[in-house]
Amino acid sequence: MSDLKTNIDAGQQEPPKKNVAGEFIIPAISVLFTLYYISTIVDSPWTAQVNAFLVGSVLLFVAAIFFVQKGLALRRHNAQFHIDFSAIPMVVKTPQTAFIVVSLLYLVFVDFLGFTLTTIIFFWVSMMILDRGKRPFMKAFIATIMALIGYAVFIAMFETRLPKGIIEQLIVGGV
Repeated sequence: MSDLKTNIDAGQQEPPKKNVAGEFIIPAISVLFTLYYISTIVDSPWTAQVNAFLVGSVLLFVAAIFFVQKGLALRRHNAQFHIDFSAIPMVVKTPQTAFIVVSLLYLVFVDFLGFTLTTIIFFWVSMMILDRGKRPFMKAFIATIMALIGYAVFIAMFETRLPKGIIEQLIVGGV
């Protein structure tokens, strides 16, 4: 601590503060998507409305915690919010951008492959991106379990009308 004070007294600058601008992208988009989704299910069955409210509430609560934490860090001057437009081309080559692309591809392919298979692929690819390709078989196992839980909750229990594919047909015995 005294070294930092000595360096500041000697005319040297403090170390740069962490820029948190990029961290706001996914939470902000998720809040917008959640609000849009909740607004579109007004005429849906009550089970879909309950699911949307529960899942959306959790997502909005977690996003609110994130925004409060980052806001406090900005207010205490422990971080900065700065968008360097000259660096945007390099920013595009990040795991976060890949995750956004995978999320959009999920929306494109869910109607063709069905909810469960597309969700397995989405979870697996997302985990591989975010963990830099480590332990692919374990991630495939986890992705499969998570998607099957999603099937059990949303399709079997709540009878939500999600796109059906080969896995849904295999589970109900249609193939």
